[in-house]
Amino acid sequence: MEFLYFPLTLYVFFIGSLKARRLFYFAAANPKVPLGGFANDSKFSIIKNIPNEFKPKTILISKNDNIINLNKKILDENYSFPLFVKPDIGEGGFLGKKINSWDELLNYHSKHNMDYLVQEFIHCPLELSILIHNAEGEFKISSITERKHLSITGDGYSNLGKLLCADKRAKFRIKRILYQCESQLNIVLEKGQTYKPTSIGNWDYGATYIDRTELLNATLLEAFENLNKKINLFNYARYDIMCNSIEDFLRGKMIILEINGVKGEPIHIYDTKYNLYHAYKEIFKHWGYIMKISKRNIKEGYECPSIRSGFYQLRNHYFTKKKSLTNRIQYE
Repeated sequence: MEFLYFPLTLYVFFIGSLKARRLFYFAAANPKVPLGGFANDSKFSIIKNIPNEFKPKTILISKNDNIINLNKKILDENYSFPLFVKPDIGEGGFLGKKINSWDELLNYHSKHNMDYLVQEFIHCPLELSILIHNAEGEFKISSITERKHLSITGDGYSNLGKLLCADKRAKFRIKRILYQCESQLNIVLEKGQTYKPTSIGNWDYGATYIDRTELLNATLLEAFENLNKKINLFNYARYDIMCNSIEDFLRGKMIILEINGVKGEPIHIYDTKYNLYHAYKEIFKHWGYIMKISKRNIKEGYECPSIRSGFYQLRNHYFTKKKSLTNRIQYE
């Protein structure tokens, strides 16, 4: 990913900043979100703005919470397993995990020194990402992508761990995928039986992406425009949602897993029908939208972070993720 996005990094922090005359110009695209959603944005703060009918039940667990506080928060919300947990600050499925028992939750709590979200697990078969913007002054949807989770088929004698290590989609991401299903690795699948080892629809976890922009219609556009107005945070964003069917999606019946700001890439480019040239074309086109929105908002009076403030937020994002990989200091 670092290699793929190197040309974009040069554009964002050099060419883009020269055009906008501000290093962190992209923060103005979504001025109500830290750095416009590029880094250091709290998932929980964003989720709080989503109407209840469109979001999973969610609580925030502090890095300072001990087991007693954790237990009280879970009981107060009347949660039942499975649950889904993920860091409050992070991206790309980083440390997101399906939790099947209290012991697994305690294990997660002890291993990661960070604030994290506990959510009810959403049992929906379809996951989609929808990218929206208003670069031209009117609301538009520029990308709809279906995320197909990694699926493993049994041979009747190999356990899940061996099947994953042999799978071509999993082998370059094997550590992350094994982490997702560490308690099920010795399960032997029957011949022809399918199993989804991860609940994260991200390519870092073996998922595949399918361009579904052909689904766009006027009803869907209106539904997302009204929803985005209610949330009132984003001029450019990618909505990651789950639903039971395409029909439900087109009617606006969905659950929003999270919303990404300017870091929300147009992931339809990972559909195999796109070559590298067309992928770069789409990436730079969407950062062109961000530039237009940012310059418009700056002209209207929105201020961008100073160089010191911007780098502080980038640094905080980086070290928050790094510290999350260490054991929780106050685990009791």
